Amino acid sequence: MNISVENITTVDKKITIEADQTDLGPRIDKALKKYRKQMTVPGFRPGMAPIGLVKKRIGKDVENEQVDEFVQEVFQKEIIPNHKPVGEPVMESIDYTDGQLKVELSIGSAPEFELTDPDKIKVDKLVHDVTEEEVQKEYEHRIKSAADFSETDDPASEKAKVTVNVVRLDSDGNETDDRDEDLLIPLDDENQPEEYRKELKGKKKGDSFELKLEDDGETSTYKVDVVKVEEVTDAEPGEELFKELSRGAAANEEDFRSFLKSQIQDYFDSTADDLVKDKIVTALIDAHDFEIPKNIYQDILNSRIENLKRENDNELPADFNREAFEAENKESITKEGKWTFIVSKLFEKYPDTEIQAEDIDTFFETESAKMGLPAEMLKQFYSSQSGQLEQLRMRIRTDKLFAHLLNEVQVNELSREDYEKKYAPKDDEDAKNQESSS
Repeated sequence: MNISVENITTVDKKITIEADQTDLGPRIDKALKKYRKQMTVPGFRPGMAPIGLVKKRIGKDVENEQVDEFVQEVFQKEIIPNHKPVGEPVMESIDYTDGQLKVELSIGSAPEFELTDPDKIKVDKLVHDVTEEEVQKEYEHRIKSAADFSETDDPASEKAKVTVNVVRLDSDGNETDDRDEDLLIPLDDENQPEEYRKELKGKKKGDSFELKLEDDGETSTYKVDVVKVEEVTDAEPGEELFKELSRGAAANEEDFRSFLKSQIQDYFDSTADDLVKDKIVTALIDAHDFEIPKNIYQDILNSRIENLKRENDNELPADFNREAFEAENKESITKEGKWTFIVSKLFEKYPDTEIQAEDIDTFFETESAKMGLPAEMLKQFYSSQSGQLEQLRMRIRTDKLFAHLLNEVQVNELSREDYEKKYAPKDDEDAKNQESSS
């Protein structure tokens, strides 16, 4: 047997395995004798058929079986210890002809790099204390959301919810296939198109009208049929409502506002934690320059394509183009691949991130208190779901890792106003610049 290695890149290798009958002959003969003992051939006692007949009947299948087993053994005993492959190997070719075997496979190897000290990393963190104005806005939203709606034949008021069917008309006034059924439009929702809200106010069930809308500089005409009008009955603030909206945590307005403030603050704190973790990950990725193995890259790409299928009823969109999808995702796939190797080194740097039994117990106790369910029930649920426990272990270990990183990286705290100003999406910045220049 001969094994040769060609370095394609710093992290990709081509392995060639060559073998002949010296390596394969004895194991093929042994397998044939084993199967001979199990065979029943007419005219011969069970297990006593001539070996030549056995070989004629199943020889090819046995050869293929033994070649596969041989390659697996070589990979386990020679390739893994000596080359430490990462990810799944890719079988490029396998040829077994006239007793000569040649196998070519590609493997990835872990990149070699020096881990950047986390204390060299600088990140911004959002810090925000909830204001009374934010509490008031949330208070009004919760009370409004508790309102009841009832169908009416009266004209729609500015607070009504109107259900419509909409169909676009062609230039001759004929209906097209571009339509929306049972489109719900709350008339007091400023996120709804102003043209709809203005025209629907005062309309009744059964009314029909035409509406012109501009889209990308083009004007389209739509026929709008009013299917249903629902008028609001505002909820009455009081002990019963406050208890309902807070799940029993508040019985009066003061306590309910305090409850809301706590919820909003928890949301901001949680969001700030997620944002700063993302920035730490990005900063660490940017601080390291190395290649990732081709097979790791392909695994991530294929995983994303499978996720896209799951989101689309297990079918890829009709217009899906793999090359275009890869080009669009190439940078993020590479970063995801780099992070897997960086986080592996970080786990080595912080050995106390290893999961202990008490870590799992603490998680279930905490979740049990949040959800009001027995901890044992949660454990049984996670155990019954394939892969859930392993995902949980990684989640807990990653949380422990970030606890270390947050203590070591340089954190620059920014107010909500400064943070949003610094990280405003480019489209928002362009819009503001246009407003200021006009």
